Amino acid sequence: MGDCSAPNQTTSDVAGSGVRSDTWLIDRAWDHVHDGLDFLGPPPPEPTSDLAEMLNAVRTGLERFVTRPEIADGRRVDACRLLFDVHNDQSALLARESQRTAHALGHVREVIEDLLDSATDQIVADIPVRMCRDLSFGRAMISSIRSAVWVPRHLHIESDDSPENNTFLDYVHGAHIPLSHAPLETEIVRTRTSTMTERATNDRRTFKELVAVSRSDGYVAAPIVSRGRTIGILHADRPQGRSEVCAGDLTVVSALGECLSSVLERAKLQERLEISAAHVDRVFGDIVSHLGEAATFPHRRPATAERSVPDLGALPDKAAGAPAFLTPREREVLAHISTGATNAQIARALVISEETVKSHLKQISKKLGTTTRSAAVARFAQLTHQSSVHGT
Repeated sequence: MGDCSAPNQTTSDVAGSGVRSDTWLIDRAWDHVHDGLDFLGPPPPEPTSDLAEMLNAVRTGLERFVTRPEIADGRRVDACRLLFDVHNDQSALLARESQRTAHALGHVREVIEDLLDSATDQIVADIPVRMCRDLSFGRAMISSIRSAVWVPRHLHIESDDSPENNTFLDYVHGAHIPLSHAPLETEIVRTRTSTMTERATNDRRTFKELVAVSRSDGYVAAPIVSRGRTIGILHADRPQGRSEVCAGDLTVVSALGECLSSVLERAKLQERLEISAAHVDRVFGDIVSHLGEAATFPHRRPATAERSVPDLGALPDKAAGAPAFLTPREREVLAHISTGATNAQIARALVISEETVKSHLKQISKKLGTTTRSAAVARFAQLTHQSSVHGT
């Protein structure tokens, strides 16, 4: 995998000596690569712009060289010195990448905390922007997966003034890409695991039409999973030679995708709750209207010792005339009861314990003079109607 040879600058990296030390480290490593190639002579390894691959190739050559019995001691010592230099370069680059990944994971936490209470549309709009500005990518995209179709939702390009980027934006707008045309994305959807490609043009798994339009050298991609099913994908890269994507980038985007799965699920549940709350308002309106119509007719109590409905005729003295004696929290509990919610569901929705819910129910029953949940809802609706009629 790539080594992110060019510095992946975050906001805190731009100032100070961090960038200079990165550049110095990379330049020194390339110098040792060239020294090693000159020392080993022909045939050279296959050239590549990937620093990690070249360091590994030179190291392998030097390790073989020092074990050859015919090599003179002086040459063997020189090879060991070069091998030591290459080893130090690899260790320093790996340490740098570990630090950068840890730093980026801290930014992932900040991004998730900022989006925690956002609606789904806002999350879709914001996450590609935050991936570029907080996680040092040049381009980022969030997509939906619908019935084996890859649907780009929002593409953000941090520097979007080039004709190529405009073409890319135009292409993804309204695009619906069958997953059968994109084996890499199909693999992500099927296995629910992140992946990357360092040579997008030559990788047989990539969707070549999109690669050609985007001119992407390589990218990382991570699934967004809900209830065991992949519902979306995050893509990110660094165009125009800013630097290649690497294993650290894959770790960061994987973590973001995993966290984002929970954030989106939470947002959807919140939206469902808001829909239910609106339904509760309508239900209460219907109940009050129904009771208002029924109140114009005389009520006759059945002459039997047992009743299937509670006695709504008596009201505790402290509640006379209006339902204002109920606390705001008790009213919220009643609203959830009217939807058929269980104590556990009410506790989760109101972020309280089930014991607290039970305590509220006891107080509600005591204040309304009822013994069942349905009777409490009906009693509250009747009192609300009476209050509106009498202006109290």
